[in-house]
Amino acid sequence: MALIHVLAQVFLDRRIAFWIASISATYLWIKYYEIFTPIKAWLIILGIFSFYLLLKYLFHFNIFLYLKGRKRCPMCYSEVHIKAIVCPYCHNKLKDST
Repeated sequence: MALIHVLAQVFLDRRIAFWIASISATYLWIKYYEIFTPIKAWLIILGIFSFYLLLKYLFHFNIFLYLKGRKRCPMCYSEVHIKAIVCPYCHNKLKDST
């Protein structure tokens, strides 16, 4: 998969190259080996992705900003420190709760 990813990255964007490498590696694994291993791997990926979407759309919580210790200003959409009271860019007062 890494070789396919590097070759695809030469011509395409990094994210698109990742998906092309993942799908082509899955296809080659199914064609020459067995079907259950890539299905389990894709179920793990889809489970993590579903958990992220559940947090984002149902609870309006961005886990990646939280893990970086940041929050987003509702006025100018800049990333500010999680404990900031006022946005340093637009001087908007942020909510006290994080």
